[in-house]
Amino acid sequence: MVGRFSQNLRTEFPELKGFSPTNLKHMRMFASAHPGFEFGQQPVDQLPWGHLVTLLTSVKEPAQREWYARTTVQQGWSRNILVHRIESRLYERQGQIRP
Repeated sequence: MVGRFSQNLRTEFPELKGFSPTNLKHMRMFASAHPGFEFGQQPVDQLPWGHLVTLLTSVKEPAQREWYARTTVQQGWSRNILVHRIESRLYERQGQIRP
């Protein structure tokens, strides 16, 4: 179903990119993770799509995702740095949550 939708979008809008089945699935994940999302000054608004996909696919807890998004904006992390910080469990090491 997503594959067909992807193909329809690419046929209808050949000049636009970003309608691969994988990217459409990530868009759906984003919409589910951020219902009622409005463009504005939230940290998630200020991140490139690659950063958002990394957060959605690597961080399951919404509070952690928000912390990583906010810290990424504040620190100006590249996507590779963000991935490293997530893999090294920076959120937990900073004492943001207690086991």
